[in-house]
Amino acid sequence: MGNSYSLFDEITGKINDKSYDNDKVESLLQAIGESLGLAYIAVKEVISENRVLCCTYEWSRDGRNELLNCESRFPDDVWDGWLMGNPTGNRTWEWNAEKGVPCPLKLIRKDLAASLFHVQMYKNECFIGCVDFVDDRPGRVWSEKEREEFLKFRDILCLYLSKWHKAINEMSSGIVSSVYDHTTRLPKYEYFCMEVEENLKELERAQLVILSVDFTNFKFINEKYGHEEGDTFLENVARDIYGYTKYVISCCRSHSDNFLIVCKCDKTYTKAHLLNKLEEISKDYVKKLSEKYFDCNLCVNVGMHVIRSSMENIEQAISNANLARKYAKQRKHEYGHSCLTYDPAMAFELKRRAEYISDMKKGIEGGEFFIEYQPQVMTDTLEIIGAEALVRWKKDNYNRLMPDDFIPIFERDGCVVKMDYYVYEQVFKFVLKRMQEGKNIVPVSVNVSIVHFYDDRLIPFIDSLYEKYPVNPGLICFEVDERIAVARIEDVASFIEKVRERGFKTYIDNFGSGYSALNTFTKLSPDGIKIGRALLKNELDKNDKIIIRCVVNMGSKLNLEVIAEGVESDEQREYLIKCACDYMQGNIYSRPLSEEGFEKLLDER
Repeated sequence: MGNSYSLFDEITGKINDKSYDNDKVESLLQAIGESLGLAYIAVKEVISENRVLCCTYEWSRDGRNELLNCESRFPDDVWDGWLMGNPTGNRTWEWNAEKGVPCPLKLIRKDLAASLFHVQMYKNECFIGCVDFVDDRPGRVWSEKEREEFLKFRDILCLYLSKWHKAINEMSSGIVSSVYDHTTRLPKYEYFCMEVEENLKELERAQLVILSVDFTNFKFINEKYGHEEGDTFLENVARDIYGYTKYVISCCRSHSDNFLIVCKCDKTYTKAHLLNKLEEISKDYVKKLSEKYFDCNLCVNVGMHVIRSSMENIEQAISNANLARKYAKQRKHEYGHSCLTYDPAMAFELKRRAEYISDMKKGIEGGEFFIEYQPQVMTDTLEIIGAEALVRWKKDNYNRLMPDDFIPIFERDGCVVKMDYYVYEQVFKFVLKRMQEGKNIVPVSVNVSIVHFYDDRLIPFIDSLYEKYPVNPGLICFEVDERIAVARIEDVASFIEKVRERGFKTYIDNFGSGYSALNTFTKLSPDGIKIGRALLKNELDKNDKIIIRCVVNMGSKLNLEVIAEGVESDEQREYLIKCACDYMQGNIYSRPLSEEGFEKLLDER
């Protein structure tokens, strides 16, 4: 091994010398490399946390330090399988290109690596790094003397790294901040894109899939448990993603709770097969999350884009996956799941939705939103006993939009709170005006979105409205959808109790739509229920009639007012009379009316 032997002795003698510097290590690497005719040598250390290696020393024959300061994160199974090894033994292994298999190490110069001798370093039985001796000649045979000297060098280097561990960690932390995400320890976006580029050549044997993943209601983890727990959540997600090492090539956190993943899978897998698999994984993961964050209603959203060509633009592929994720997130209730593959039509739809959200504030200030009132009447006498306030949008003063066109969009974005506040104020103002004018007025119902049950602002807002518009509280009723009551039963129960203390009424809306649980009413005490439109079909069959009668009877025995919603035909009305359902709402009596039209109807009555 020539001159390198004397350098081993020299470094051993100076290991405790505080003047010892990195140049001596680099000189030693150079001496070993030149003596053995190697292509390069790389020293890699575990930094900051497990499964991350950083190249801290490097020598190459061509003088190019391409690996220095580079990092790579390894999955648990890889780390445990061929890095951890037996900490009490001389863990070494060899590789050469003649084996016909890729070298498993990531921090390797692909242009030079043909033969490799790999030795691992331990401190107190804990893996702290490794040294790779690399030759560009395939089939290199390492002599027994070379092996002994490599191990001797490893032992000396371990002492040195132990001596200067603090300084190395300080240097490494700067590298981490520039290359890796601090929270998750995943590579930053630009390095993720490089990983995707490097794997495009795999398209001949497999297909690459870009996944964009985020979590509905992640913000509530930060709000309820604190940002430290939010960071722990993200760190755990990163670890769990790398648990699927059979498929996952690389992953990054692009922002907040949004993760990008590149996977490799067999070409025989169709899009439908991939989506089914993703949906299965997502459901299992949501179940796991709900055990810890049971009150956050978390949901996994996944967008997928399959890369078909090695010439495909990576940035565009990622953009497509992001678009599919956003679309899946917004249309979950329509499609029944939250995993979708990219379709060009999604761009137009999401643009329209973004415009609606952007234009809402302008629409409120410009008077584009207005309220219509649909009367509620006695089923037998048709006497008006109430009304439901329904918001409409005359967008840009010519395009009339119904609630189903924009309310779901506002709910998903969270801005529905502002819309609801606007509706509540218009209704309070309308009722007070009728009261002050001494005119006939009936109770008016308004809808409560699920978003209100994620914070405590609704009751204070109602109090402020009541102070500004001192109406008779018995003339205002708040309707909570059945699915919300079941999903947020504790919050809804608290809301009902608080508004009852103030004299307002509450109804459970869309009762019987498929979410009902009979024990719901053991925890809730609403003033009434509204039979959902799903139960009132144009032609009632035997089962429909049985269910409607049961709901009416249950409401009566629980002293609840029961209103049948969506009544369209004489047959429906006649059956409701037969069932003793006292109240109804629907087009059989009146379609929703403008404020002026509703006032005229009240005045006539």
